[in-house]
Amino acid sequence: MTGPGEAKRVVVSAAALAGIVLLLVCAGCTGQNPAPAPATTDTTAFIAAANDCRVMNMTVTGAVGTFTYTSAPGCVFIKTLDRLNASEMAGMKTMLEGKNMTCSYTKGNFDPRLVTSLVGGMEYCNGELKDKLAELIVFT
Repeated sequence: MTGPGEAKRVVVSAAALAGIVLLLVCAGCTGQNPAPAPATTDTTAFIAAANDCRVMNMTVTGAVGTFTYTSAPGCVFIKTLDRLNASEMAGMKTMLEGKNMTCSYTKGNFDPRLVTSLVGGMEYCNGELKDKLAELIVFT
């Protein structure tokens, strides 16, 4: 036989269980990843986005190797040397691959040399890539 107290406990337990399930479902909804940043392969479009401090990514393979460029909110630019070309020496690869530098600038004053040259514009940047490139310039 069940009394009124036991019926209340069952109702409270069912409500508590439903609440927990609802919290778990809602937590799963808010944990979704944001949409990826737009990407381009057009240098002119990337420079325009960076100059306007808009979010944009670009990966380019050129004479030196493969670079990834990121324009982030707040007028921040990140240059990453993903990999050097196969013809580069192993020591250079170890020294530079995977390194990046972060540069700050004001809206409307993005230095396009950050994208169009290896070292141009890096005087306003910080990071391992800048440090290693500076070492190479000093010892050349």
